[in-house]
Formats: sequence, structure tokens, C-alpha cells
Amino acid sequence: MATTSTTVQELYTDIVADLQVYYSDAVLIDNSQFLLNRFDISGESGAVVRVPITNSYTDAATVSAGGSIIGAADGSFDPISVDITVSKYGVGSNVHAEALEDGGISVVRQALLERLSGGLAQAVDVAGFAEAAGAGGNSNVNQDGNASINGAGSAVNLVMDRSALGMAIKRQPSTAIWYDPDADLNQFRSSIRVGFKAIPNGVATTFGIRKLNDSTTIGSGALTLDDFAKSVANLRAGNFPGMNGLGMYSAFVSPATEFSVASQLNSVTQSTIGDLSEIGNRALLTGLIGQAASCEFFRSNNLPQGD
Repeated sequence: MATTSTTVQELYTDIVADLQVYYSDAVLIDNSQFLLNRFDISGESGAVVRVPITNSYTDAATVSAGGSIIGAADGSFDPISVDITVSKYGVGSNVHAEALEDGGISVVRQALLERLSGGLAQAVDVAGFAEAAGAGGNSNVNQDGNASINGAGSAVNLVMDRSALGMAIKRQPSTAIWYDPDADLNQFRSSIRVGFKAIPNGVATTFGIRKLNDSTTIGSGALTLDDFAKSVANLRAGNFPGMNGLGMYSAFVSPATEFSVASQLNSVTQSTIGDLSEIGNRALLTGLIGQAASCEFFRSNNLPQGD
């Protein structure tokens, strides 16, 4: 850091100390409630995590005396694997000396934390949801909505099991600073290295992710709780256990879809959606809509378009 300003040094120290906290408070998809398979490879060599996946077990069969056991029920391992490759995401903000002199360090600190942590959290959410929507090749795989609604003006709503998406993190949210004496400004640059990959359930084409395409125009959303109940039934048919083994699944919906199902999410109380203090960060609290049809609904503006 090429500056000797005590004020800037204190600001930088605060940003470094609080960036992770603010990031965690803003991001939705990077949460243990939704992700069972999260791998921290900070400090390790390489930028790829290979996740081994075993095939489904075979039920035992009736075997006659002297008969071949494996011939009757071959339960041999036939593992596959998926690779999670991390990508670097970065966001920067310049702070002129005048901003510190006129605005004050507390104002600048708050603005920087929101810009830097929010920018990283937004990018992580977009990347995670995009990978989930593309599981199996495109958004039409495991589609329970209207596949003909796609492209611009549409969103892929998701119903997911905790095991369906893997995340690898190589670099925690971090910030560097440099002083430009010519422009008399301090350059803050924040980055993170993460990657996502949809993880199949023993079979390369079987994922714990159901997709429901819908319009993003408020008032034009057509999905109902019956559509989400169908997604839940499909996940249960695939033996996906749900969150914490309770048979509940995470449903991420766009604002238009939220509006279309809001009238059916009636009588939602503290007891029906759980203890908010236990659910998690601000992104979860502000995104939580309610609970119905064995789904815990969360609103997000970062869902990808259908394609």
C-alpha cells in the first residue's frame, strides 16, 4: 500500500476486517442451508476440485443355494466424478482524498463495504444459480414449468436439494489498496475465487434440481403451488432427502413468480416458517417468503433467464 495516511490505513484495516462479514450477510446461495457440498481449497495447489460420486446401490436379491450372489444382484461400485473449477470475480472502487476529507471515514467505510461486498455477493449468486439452471445441459432438463417460456423476459425458478450443487472456494473475499498520487485517490480492489458445479445423484443425468420457467413480468407469472408440489414429488421420487432430512426443499423464485403464488401462501406465521434467528443472514431474512408444498420459498433477482 503506497500511502502513509493514517486515516486511509485505518479505513483499509476496517474494510479487510469486515468485508467477509458483509459479504456473508448479502449472499444467498453460498449458505450451508442450501449447500451440502462446500469445499474450501484456500492455500491448496490447483484450481479444480474433483468430486467423486458413487452409483446407486443395488437391492439384495434372493439367491438359491450354491448360486452366484453377484450374478443375482451386482452391487459393484461404478463411480463417476464432476470437476468444480473456480473463477475469479472482482470489483473495485476509487476513493478520492476529498471524499475522505469531506464525507468522513465512517460514511466512506459504509459505502465501500456495501459496494465491494455486495458486488462480490451478487456475482456469486448469479454464478451459482446459473450453474443450477444449466444442470444437465440446459434449463429444459428436469423442467416442471412451461419450457416454452424462455429467453428474455423469463426466469428459471429452482427447487433444489442440498446435495444438488457443489461449491469450491479458493480465495475468500479480499481487498487490496493502492494510492495514485497523480489523481490523489485510493484504489480499492476486492476479489473472490469460487466455482460451482451441479452434482448428479449417482447417474450423470440425475440431479436434485427441478426447474420451473416463468415470465418475469409482474402479473404474468403463471406458476402455482401445484407446480412446486410436482417438483417436490419428483425430488422425492429420486430419493433426495431435503434440508436437514426433514423433507423440505429450497425454492428460489423471481419476484413475478412470488406474486403469482403469494395469494396461496396464506396464514404464514413464525411457527410455519421456522425461527428466523436460526435461518441465517440478512439475505435469507429479506428473501424468505414463506413455506408451503414442502418448499421453503426465497425470492431472488439473480435467477438466470430460461434458454
